[in-house]
Amino acid sequence: MKKLIVFIVTAMFVVSAAGLVLAQRSLDEERDAVRAYLKVVDTKIINYRKAGNKGKVSLLQTEKQATLARWYKLKNLMEKPAVVTPTPPPPVVVNPPAPVVNIPSPPPGLFGIGVPTALTGLYINTGKGNYSGTGGIKGEVILDDFTGLDNLLGLSPKAIKYKLGVGVVAGGGGGLKGIPVYAGGTIALPMMGGVEPYLVGGLNYVVYGNGKTSGKIGGDAGVGFKVDFGFGLGKTGLELGWGVVRSNNVTSKGVMFSVSQPILL
Repeated sequence: MKKLIVFIVTAMFVVSAAGLVLAQRSLDEERDAVRAYLKVVDTKIINYRKAGNKGKVSLLQTEKQATLARWYKLKNLMEKPAVVTPTPPPPVVVNPPAPVVNIPSPPPGLFGIGVPTALTGLYINTGKGNYSGTGGIKGEVILDDFTGLDNLLGLSPKAIKYKLGVGVVAGGGGGLKGIPVYAGGTIALPMMGGVEPYLVGGLNYVVYGNGKTSGKIGGDAGVGFKVDFGFGLGKTGLELGWGVVRSNNVTSKGVMFSVSQPILL
């Protein structure tokens, strides 16, 4: 019985020592050591079985199973892949967006004023004088309808425009010379193909003319068409009607033809 206890203690010591040795060896070395140890245990089992010592045979078999269990456990631990901590990616540097600079657009128009105007050349056929009539030119400021008359007449918005201007006229029978001021307007009509028809009319008054004095009230009325000639100047107005201009002692009247070019100052 004492020999059995001594054998068990010795076997446990050997197994513990073997475990320490296994922990310091490579996987192949540890496998070879376990095989050699198990061969020794198997030899002892055969010898004790022949000797009829069942107690030692059972003890050695238990120790063999425990050794195999510890071997498989150690094998699994050593074969387990090492956990590699991933290297965090470098921080992404995001440049702040460039500040949005709102550049104000320049005011529309030729001089950046944004005032709509019109430059008009006119001719009144009187059948008299060197050119059989009176020629002239006038400049006008164009105003939107501020009276609400377009709504009252059932017209489209901004159908009515008002004009205020000044001009120079000369020629015709009697040698008319004058500087008239103009007040009138236009009324847009429904579109006709690619042109915009309109009615035009107004009054004029010569503030300085023949006899170096003011004249009398005149006027004009007609129909016009706005046509884009493709020169980048917008739509040009072609007008045909009847016109009268009166200085103090000379009058020019007859069929009047005008060419009006809108200009945004």
